[in-house]
Amino acid sequence: MSRYRSQVREVINRNTVVSLALAQGFNAFLPVYDGGVDFILYRESDGVVRKVQLKGRWTIDRKYLDRDIWVAFPIAGSWHLMPHDEMVALAETEGVTRTASWTGGGAYSKPRPSKATIAACAAYCFSPIEAVAAEAAEEAEPKSKKRKVSV
Repeated sequence: MSRYRSQVREVINRNTVVSLALAQGFNAFLPVYDGGVDFILYRESDGVVRKVQLKGRWTIDRKYLDRDIWVAFPIAGSWHLMPHDEMVALAETEGVTRTASWTGGGAYSKPRPSKATIAACAAYCFSPIEAVAAEAAEEAEPKSKKRKVSV
């Protein structure tokens, strides 16, 4: 994949996750410099803050340990936002932290997570983006002016 295409994919992924978070009452902020945090989510109603690292797959990395970082990643078309250190704890139970990738390189990713990993991540799954977009479109259009438009 060309650098341009990968940058475009990252923007699309970030906008998708930000849209999903907005639907849960968060606002998004972009750091001036990337020190391991791609964006910050903040929900004023309860003061919840999420420092987010965006990934294209389930990924853990030593450089994110003990920093209260949440990793946003897709599994089978659904986006998840999970605490990185919980992901590492899960990886320990699955033996991932004994692999050469983790012990030597300090990182590990799963392009195709196991059923056990998917189940463990389920509590951190966002609503489908299609449902969020449909709800936003429904709310945006006045009820009296709804009509079918062909494209």
